[in-house]
Amino acid sequence: MKIFILMKAISIILVTFNSSTHIESCLDSIFNQSFKDYEVIVIDNASTDETKSLLKAKYRDVTLLENSENFGPCHARNQGITKASGKFILCLDHDVKLLNNFLENMRKAIESQDTIGAAGAKILMVNAKTIYSTGIYPSYLWRFYDIGSGREDGPGFREKKYVFGVSAAAVIYRREALETIKQNEEYFDEDFFYFFEDVDVSWRIKKRGWHLIYAPDAECLHISGRSRNKDKISQYLCMRNRYLLIMKNESSRGLLRCLIVFFIYDLWRDLFMLIVNPKYFLKAAFEVIKLLPRMFKKRAREGFI
Repeated sequence: MKIFILMKAISIILVTFNSSTHIESCLDSIFNQSFKDYEVIVIDNASTDETKSLLKAKYRDVTLLENSENFGPCHARNQGITKASGKFILCLDHDVKLLNNFLENMRKAIESQDTIGAAGAKILMVNAKTIYSTGIYPSYLWRFYDIGSGREDGPGFREKKYVFGVSAAAVIYRREALETIKQNEEYFDEDFFYFFEDVDVSWRIKKRGWHLIYAPDAECLHISGRSRNKDKISQYLCMRNRYLLIMKNESSRGLLRCLIVFFIYDLWRDLFMLIVNPKYFLKAAFEVIKLLPRMFKKRAREGFI
C-alpha cells in the first residue's frame, strides 16, 4: 500500500514572541492571497500575552509549535523549516502585512531561474511609500545595509536584480539551497540568536553557487517600523554578530584586509562603544573570542578555509 504525502508549494514560517498586536494582520494578509498552495507554520517563543490563545481560537489551519522559552528567531525558524514540507520556504516577520499577489509573485521570482536560491521582497514601511529593504549590500568597511532604506519608493526600485543578501523579514528560499548550507541540523546559525543571521544565510548560499534576487513585484509592509534598534542590547548583538559573520564567511585574503580596516575604522569605533556602553561591549568582545573557534570550524566544514 502506497502512502502519498500531500506537499505544498510554499511553507510559510512565522516566529512569534508576544506578537498579539500584529499577528492577526499578518495572518489575515496571508489567507487573503489568491495563491493558496501553502501551509503556515507558527513557532511561538514562550509568549506571555494573548498570542497563543489567539492563534488557537482563530487560526486553526495554522500549525503551531510552542517553545517553553524564548530560543530566539534562528532556532525557531530552524524548527519551522524542519517541520515544513514545501519546495520553497517563505520566512516572514510577525509584523509584516502582505499586499496583493505577494505569494504568487514571490513564487514566480524564485522559480524564474533554477540557479536562484533566494528572493527578497520589496519591504515597505507602514506608509507604503518608504523603503524598509530591497536587499542587503556590504560596504567596503564590511558593514551591511538595507538597500534603499529610508528612501521613497520609485522607478529605481521597480526592476528585478541580483543582490548580495536578502532580509529575513520577507524572503523566500529554495529548499534545495537551504539544504546545501545545513550544518548540525541548523539552517540559520543559532550562535547568532538575532541580527545578521539573514546576512549569514545569504552569504553562505552565495558561496554555494546560488543567486539571490530582489523581487520588486512582491510587496509587503513592515508594520512596526525598523527592527534594527539602537538600544544597548541591539548594539551588543550587532557588534558581536558582525565580527562572527566576517570571520565565518570572508575569504582568507579578505580577512587580511579586515585587519587593515579594523585599525583604521573599527578600533576607534569600538573604543567609543566601550565608553558609552561598557557592559555590553565587554560582553560582546568576550563572546566573539569564545565563539571564534566554532566559527572557524563551521567555515572549514564548508570547505572555505
